[in-house]
Amino acid sequence: MSFLRGVLAGLAIGYLTAPRSGKETREKLTKTVDELQSQWEEGVDQVKSQVDRLVGNAQAKADQYKDQAENKFDQYKNKAENKLDQFQGEASYKKNQAKADFNNKVDDAADATKSGIDNVEDALKLN
Repeated sequence: MSFLRGVLAGLAIGYLTAPRSGKETREKLTKTVDELQSQWEEGVDQVKSQVDRLVGNAQAKADQYKDQAENKFDQYKNKAENKLDQFQGEASYKKNQAKADFNNKVDDAADATKSGIDNVEDALKLN
């Protein structure tokens, strides 16, 4: 900004000290200021355009990274759900197997007890 002010001040001093009539100097100053303003506005528009482009690129990259992160999250979530289902299935199978084993052991113990009682009854009947 200070550079621009220096340029404008230099131009103003140059025009004011130039050997022209006041009207010519004012017209020249007006024309120069209008040109500088036009160049300034053009420069500002270019900067705005570049900023908009950069913001658009940044937004696109952010969306891309967001999509990648969501995909990774979904992959890990699905793997975790599959593992959970697998563990639940295995746990259910083992639970049912343990119940069956327990029931078989109870049945075996009951059969052995009945057999023992039958043997005792038979032994008592012989006497």
